[in-house]
Amino acid sequence: MPTRWKKVGIVGGLGPLACAHFYARLVELTRADSDSEHPEVMLLSSPDVPSRLAHLLDGGPSPVPALQRVARRLERAGSEVIAVPSVTTQAFLDEIAAAVAVPVIDMLTPMAEQLRAAGVLRPALAVTDGTRGAGRLHQALTAAGLTPVYPDRHDQARIQECVTLVKAGRSRTARARFRSLASAPWAAAGDAFVIGCTDLSPLLSDLPPGGHDVGDLYARAVLAQAATP
Repeated sequence: MPTRWKKVGIVGGLGPLACAHFYARLVELTRADSDSEHPEVMLLSSPDVPSRLAHLLDGGPSPVPALQRVARRLERAGSEVIAVPSVTTQAFLDEIAAAVAVPVIDMLTPMAEQLRAAGVLRPALAVTDGTRGAGRLHQALTAAGLTPVYPDRHDQARIQECVTLVKAGRSRTARARFRSLASAPWAAAGDAFVIGCTDLSPLLSDLPPGGHDVGDLYARAVLAQAATP
């Protein structure tokens, strides 16, 4: 029997390419034999959400009011679950969830659980400066018994530069630079390379052997919660 789905709302624009790529992966990872067997999805990409990184790192304007407005618009449009496909934005997940009555799906706990289930113990993480600074991903991973491995200051700056390039529409340049980071010594120090930022997800068409992408991990978690008995 085809799966019955709850309607899925996606808080988009975090950034735009990241969320478009996430939606594509959500479609590709759905078990369906026809168009009509996919979940109904509403993606709202709002350019009004202030930079999450600027707020976390430099005290810029809070993105919370805008994120809450987007979530409420998705709820009014009929969304029964809401996805926030951005690791950095998970720092504001509690505030987003407080603005709506429908579930807002956590990204970090399912990510940690899926990595642990795959046998990963020392994930080598490519994440933004904001994600490292907020510490929520680190807490979720260590709570699951994992020991994250991070790049040194130089390679962390290169990762953040790739994120900036993607947001500026320069994905081709970012793709070439990020490819080398996946094979850097710090990445080899872990037992799996993990893309921990959805802005970086579109940059590697093929993950290193044993590698994982947070976008795919989250897509599976969203589909699991959207599937109705």
